[in-house]
Amino acid sequence: MLSGWVDRTVTPGRLDGLLGRGAALGLAAEKWQRAGLWLLVRPEPGYPARLEQRLGRKAPPVLFGCGRAALLNPKRSGLAVVGSRGANEEELAFSGKLGAAAARDGRSIVSGGARGVDRAAMKGALDSEGTAVAVLADGLLHAATSALYRRPLLSGDLALVSAVNPEAGFNVGNAMARNRYIYCLADAAVVVASARGSGGTWSGACENAKEGWVPLWVRHTSDPDSGNRGLVERKGARRLPDRLDSLAALFEPPDAAPAPVPERIFGEPQSPYAPASDTPVSTASAGKEHHVPTVPNDLTFYGLFLAKLAAATAQEPLSGDAIAQRFDIAKTQAKEWLGRGVAEGRVERVTAPVRYRAPPREHSLPLDEPPPKPSALPDPEIASAESLHRTEFQDLFQARLDELTAAEPCSADNVAQSLDDVTRYQVQEWLRRSVAGNKIRKLNKPVRYSRPE
Repeated sequence: MLSGWVDRTVTPGRLDGLLGRGAALGLAAEKWQRAGLWLLVRPEPGYPARLEQRLGRKAPPVLFGCGRAALLNPKRSGLAVVGSRGANEEELAFSGKLGAAAARDGRSIVSGGARGVDRAAMKGALDSEGTAVAVLADGLLHAATSALYRRPLLSGDLALVSAVNPEAGFNVGNAMARNRYIYCLADAAVVVASARGSGGTWSGACENAKEGWVPLWVRHTSDPDSGNRGLVERKGARRLPDRLDSLAALFEPPDAAPAPVPERIFGEPQSPYAPASDTPVSTASAGKEHHVPTVPNDLTFYGLFLAKLAAATAQEPLSGDAIAQRFDIAKTQAKEWLGRGVAEGRVERVTAPVRYRAPPREHSLPLDEPPPKPSALPDPEIASAESLHRTEFQDLFQARLDELTAAEPCSADNVAQSLDDVTRYQVQEWLRRSVAGNKIRKLNKPVRYSRPE
């Protein structure tokens, strides 16, 4: 096959060797998949958009990972927390508190997964029912099977990712290169502890300051020789306030005026659901009509979740696991909606133990206006919520699935992309139930879904 090959730089011998490496890579990839690893190739769907936008051609062509890949493309900005492996107890405690604060704000922690500040911040987030992304410089395969990460990986709260061979050992160059990926996967960064002029924390912070990827904040220290002081005085980093009322301020660019942070926001956001439609939705099942309960045309899954949460927690708050079980949804899906609700002020999070509930309805009025006269008509938002909480998620999914497959069969990817407020795992579970209940037909080669004949 290579008898007619002529090239000055790529000789037939070298090309033959490269082809052999391709076969070896295929065997290795099969081994990694058996261990639960996945890979993302630029620019395929699922590859982190932030890496492509900020690094361009310098973004790694392949990412290996384990856990919940969707955490690499979060809807809400993530916070990078970095620091020395030899941080003291005070710095470690601060890192843990910062991770917990990010979890309460519905944000992921992005770190390098190393001993010290990185793991303390991740632990703070995960212990507070938050999520984290660890960008590893080596040993992904070992980390993926480690007891240290088993529980958060299984629960979907953690993603481990690496740009190098999952079985590669430690390499200084790889460790330095991964620092840029930590910054570029987040939208703001905090340096907790750094040595001046040396080390990965210092070099990564300096590179971010030079490139301007994300806002850079540094924890204050009284040590004049610390890297923290050097980053502020020489590299243009900003000092982290001693008291921070809102993490949102960390994501403001340096030249933007800080947004005012109110102590409490009164009033309700616009209802995420619309009045119910009078037209029932139906689908064929096993040769006969199967009528799905009436579903509002503009109802979103997140909107239904909020309505059901308001009804379920009217008397007392519930844990995330209890909510997932009561609503018959995946724990990862419940966690994502709860985090979004907390961030938007539509869900209230209580502690000791951690539970959730719909916040009490409050309305603010200008001081110079009298209160409105009572009306005999019910509040349409409350009435809508009270009528919606009896709707099941599977019924809503079936209604949307009927709409998607009305013209032609569609793939699971098509369904997941059209339902942008639902995780891919949850879509797969609902599809499985629809097939088992003969409400949808599964086609093979390629796998697609269509209405029953």
